[in-house]
Amino acid sequence: MADLPFGFTVRVPESWYEFDVWRAARTGDLARLVDARVKAAPELAPHRSVLLKVLRGVADMAARHGAVFGAAMTDHVEDAGTVMATLMVLHTEGRADPDGNTVESIASGVIAVAPRPGTPAWRRVEIVDVAAGRAVRVAGVEAGEIETVGMQTLIPVPGGHGVLDLVLTSPHVSLAEPMLDLFDAISATLAWSDPQGE
Repeated sequence: MADLPFGFTVRVPESWYEFDVWRAARTGDLARLVDARVKAAPELAPHRSVLLKVLRGVADMAARHGAVFGAAMTDHVEDAGTVMATLMVLHTEGRADPDGNTVESIASGVIAVAPRPGTPAWRRVEIVDVAAGRAVRVAGVEAGEIETVGMQTLIPVPGGHGVLDLVLTSPHVSLAEPMLDLFDAISATLAWSDPQGE
């Protein structure tokens, strides 16, 4: 992984569980997170073990992918049951040639997929502005063993320090549009914590 010379911030709704990926796998942080939420909302007490299991699964997945930050949503929505979504922030070296890590170059390397009969899969690629600057936005539905709705926001790290990839996913494809609206709102908050980063 490339050296990330300064930090970043991203805001998620208060109902989400945020965790340090390294600590989540090695400490009791996740249990403390769930216990604090149960204390604040006692109606969650019967679901404590399920919440903890889900969060541990998300943390394990984030660790396997080398994520530097993770968060998860497990909200009860009327008429939809428990709705889940995950956030992982990845940091990669990007391409060896710095010119390959520009927003335009990253966007040109991702293939858009138009909706078509017989498959739920589609992918939209665009260049957007987030708090951290110009970024590549990849959003859509991926088909496979498990269909997922997802959004990636890829942004070059200032100073030529690779690429940051904010990945939001949910298995609730039937809620694709509201999920993508939520993911867009979260992604838009991505900012560098070093105001001098260029």
